[in-house]
Amino acid sequence: MKYWLSVLLSCVFLQGFSQDYFDIANFTYTNTPPNDFEISNAQTTVEELAFEFNFPILINDKTVLLTGMFTNKTRLRVASTIPKLNLNVFGLNLGINKTFNDKWSGTFLVFPKLASEKITFTNDNFQIALLSLFTNKKRNDLKYKYGLYANTERFGLIIVPIVGLYYLSPNKKFEANLNLPINADLNYELNNKLWLGMKFDGLGTTYNLNKQNYSSSVGSYVSKTSNETLGYLRIKLNKSLYINAEFGYAISRNYRVYRSDDKIDLALVSFYLGDDREQLNERFQDGVIFKVELLYRLHFD
Repeated sequence: MKYWLSVLLSCVFLQGFSQDYFDIANFTYTNTPPNDFEISNAQTTVEELAFEFNFPILINDKTVLLTGMFTNKTRLRVASTIPKLNLNVFGLNLGINKTFNDKWSGTFLVFPKLASEKITFTNDNFQIALLSLFTNKKRNDLKYKYGLYANTERFGLIIVPIVGLYYLSPNKKFEANLNLPINADLNYELNNKLWLGMKFDGLGTTYNLNKQNYSSSVGSYVSKTSNETLGYLRIKLNKSLYINAEFGYAISRNYRVYRSDDKIDLALVSFYLGDDREQLNERFQDGVIFKVELLYRLHFD
């Protein structure tokens, strides 16, 4: 699984307010070397531009209204026999972060989005996701997270239970922010300007294909999965602006194409119930990925 709640999931707000900062804006550029298709001699690169903007509005000392938008464009060949195409996402997020007492808080969000070759307002392009995330504060430097994510993908409904934690070491050098199985981020502060880190991104997504590339009268869709593990160097440019240089590997990467009427009964994390779909395209191999990420971070202090 991958995607941008990170993007992000990919996209958005899985960190909630577990830590003492909040990422207002994030711009990410991703590229890969040429990747070989498994059967033919063709190759494809995967290039992605992603942007997300989050705007929290303080209602009172226990309630924060969460608003924002996210968009990304991925350019690649999903088959060796057709040219490169663009897979686009545009979405909004709206929700609330509520503090119940000194131990528990909750984040509740809805994400309507359009995902297709061409962003148009049609039922086939439309998806909606829901997120509920509860945070249990054990100490200021240790918080546990429990939640549920659901989305109406093109293949049907997917439900993902979330278990995570936020931990900050006593010397405030090591930080861990886990939202498994969706994403994870571990980093260590070398000095007040540099961090070394490792992150995992595993949330998938689907895109409607507007063009009839596979001679299907009912249309088709792309189902993307990619488990990405990356190491990164973070540089602090000023108090709020940071840049990440990231390098890693995509495991079990797939951009499978199916007929639009080829569905499943239910997806639970990476388990697909009633999945007898017929894949229409050829898979290309796993490989390395490069990312540059620029983020604007609001510190609560």
